[in-house]
Amino acid sequence: MTTKIKSAEHLEEIELNKLLKYLYQNQLWVYYLFVRLGVSVALRYSDLSQITWNMVLGKSNLILKEKKTGKVREIPLHIELTDTIAKVYSQMGCPERSSCIIPLHIRTINKQIKLYAAKAGIRGKRISSHTMRKTFGRLCWDRNNQSEACLVRLSSLFNHSSVQTTRIYLSLRQEEIQNLYMLQDMFVY
Repeated sequence: MTTKIKSAEHLEEIELNKLLKYLYQNQLWVYYLFVRLGVSVALRYSDLSQITWNMVLGKSNLILKEKKTGKVREIPLHIELTDTIAKVYSQMGCPERSSCIIPLHIRTINKQIKLYAAKAGIRGKRISSHTMRKTFGRLCWDRNNQSEACLVRLSSLFNHSSVQTTRIYLSLRQEEIQNLYMLQDMFVY
């Protein structure tokens, strides 16, 4: 008998902000940056963990070679994000600029992020390091009126082989199927 591994889920915007607030208030700076950067730049843990302070402090773009694909990516950094990174850098006592922002192993991140999410009041979600990337995708899709054009762009950004893969990745297929059953408003006799 094979056991299907359940994949990480995205966070709703309110859940994301609850988690960020908890991490910020408890000065859990590495985790705060992991979530903040993870959702902002939609990178995998393997790429987030190679970002150094030099790569983002005072920069308007993040340029890095993705480990999984080998592709060089140039990602714009919003001014609010760069300001946040600079503030956290200062709060952390200005670490060596050549050091990694996320110096933790993926197992540590996954274990702690679940714990911190629960402490922030987020329950019933499968949360892992990949949650941040999926959250980016869902928030983009929602903010672009759940359009097919947005799915095409996300498919390209995520380097998926097809838009259908992106639908599955963002858990849209099951959600769309469940929405087919929402016919209650037609019974008005």
